[in-house]
This record gives sequence, structure tokens and C-alpha cells, in this order.
Amino acid sequence: MAKKPSLKRAFLRTLVVALVGSALFGIYAFLFGDFGETEVKILLTTLSISYFSVTSLSCSVAMEKGKGSMLAPVGLAVGILGFLVFVPGIWAEWWDSEAFGKSMAILAIFAFSFAQVCLLALVPLQPSIRWAFWATAAAIFVLATFISGMIVFEADNEWFFRIAGVLGILDGCGSLLIPLLYKLSSKPSLEIGGGRSFDHIELACPRCGHRDKYPVGIIQCVECSLEISVEIGRTP
Repeated sequence: MAKKPSLKRAFLRTLVVALVGSALFGIYAFLFGDFGETEVKILLTTLSISYFSVTSLSCSVAMEKGKGSMLAPVGLAVGILGFLVFVPGIWAEWWDSEAFGKSMAILAIFAFSFAQVCLLALVPLQPSIRWAFWATAAAIFVLATFISGMIVFEADNEWFFRIAGVLGILDGCGSLLIPLLYKLSSKPSLEIGGGRSFDHIELACPRCGHRDKYPVGIIQCVECSLEISVEIGRTP
């Protein structure tokens, strides 16, 4: 049976081409350029391609696996829009416009935020602790919105920076908490004969037939997103 085209694979190929091309431009700028206006634009273009390729890839992985609900496609659209805005904006020097410069900054912030949430969505949390993901996602987007507001209104009040710092702490702690909760909620490995133990099993998806190695617990097929409960027990 022929495999369906993988959005993740397409983005990986695009990312490889983009990184190789931008790296060659960057190397040329460092070795042969005099760091004039053209070289600076080349380096900024290199950074933009790499940045938005990575954020778009993160969202595409979550979307392919059916994670992140509507967040993944929106994040993917934001990443593509950022790429389409940044690259011509750099060469046309649209940043001279204050409004456009602020828009570029906000696009970069939200592209990162969507990518961060999509990566966290890939962690298969138990339903009883799924609240941790949504609480962290809320902190991430509130922080992104708050910083965007500071950029738009050029807020420089000390309390704004304090609030942004608090939101950043919640963002960081939640992002670290989610994988920790996953590990704590995972079932311990089963010891079998010979002193060996394991907490993963290789199986074929009953829906699409895709074979892969999965951890014990609630898993999801990487091809068709079918959720499966995996338990390993000793025979009497």
C-alpha cells in the first residue's frame, strides 16, 4: 500500500534546502563580504528562513499527528506569512515604516508561540492532567499578546516589564512541567525473565498497518492518529 504524502517530510525537505541555501549565502557574506548593506540583508534573510522554517515544521508535525486542534494550522499559516513578509521586507527595507517593523516583530513572536504550543501538544498526557497543557498554552499566548501590546503602544512602564516577567516564568515552568508530568504518569517498566525490563513495545496499527515502537500507556499512531491503549502484563 502506497504511503500518503507526509506534510512533515515535505517540510523537512524544504527546511534542508532552505538551510543549505541560506548557509551558503551566510558563508559567502562572512568570507567575501565587507559587511555592507547587502551582506547584512543576506544574513538577516538567512536567519529569517531558518527561524520560520523551524516554527512551521513544528506546527506541521502537530497537524499531521492530529495534535493541537486548530492551533497547528493557524501556527503553520503564521509561519508561512512570516516568511513571506520578512524576506521581501528585508530587501525592500520595509522596516523603515514603524507600523511594518512592529508587525514583523509581532509575527515573529506569535510564530514562536504557536510552534512552542504545538511541540507541547505532542506530549501524550493522561486526560486527568491534560489541564497542564491548556494552562501552559494560555500562559504562552497571554505572554505573546502582552508583549505585542507593549510593542504596539511602546509601553515602557516598569510594571509592564514585571508582568511580562511573571508570564514568562509561568510559560517556562509550564513548558518544563508537561514532560515531567508525562514521565511521572507513565507506567513503570515491566521486568521479565533474565532480569530484563522494558517500557516500550513494537506493534502494528490495527487501522493502517504502520509498525513502530511505542511506550506503554496511551499512544497514537504516527500515520493515522488512531489512539491505542498499550498494557503489558505477565502471563500466569
